[in-house]
Amino acid sequence: MSARGRALLWAHFFSHFICHGCFSERAYLSRPRTFTEKYVLPLLLLRPVRCADCYQRSWRPLSVAARRRSPALEAITELSHLPKP
Repeated sequence: MSARGRALLWAHFFSHFICHGCFSERAYLSRPRTFTEKYVLPLLLLRPVRCADCYQRSWRPLSVAARRRSPALEAITELSHLPKP
């Protein structure tokens, strides 16, 4: 691979999301779960994202476009963490 090809590959990595599992280009922001994801990743300019098709989580640069979770999905997630009566 030429130097120009490698440069284009890196530019694509920092600007577009492609899932390593299913090769989808749709991503959603995922909530940070661990200490590392909450405090260390932002220092490295990374954030957790989730594939919209296969739901695989990964860490991507902040420059990669990813949609926010829908309010309806947020409400369902909040309700699922409540204790059962």
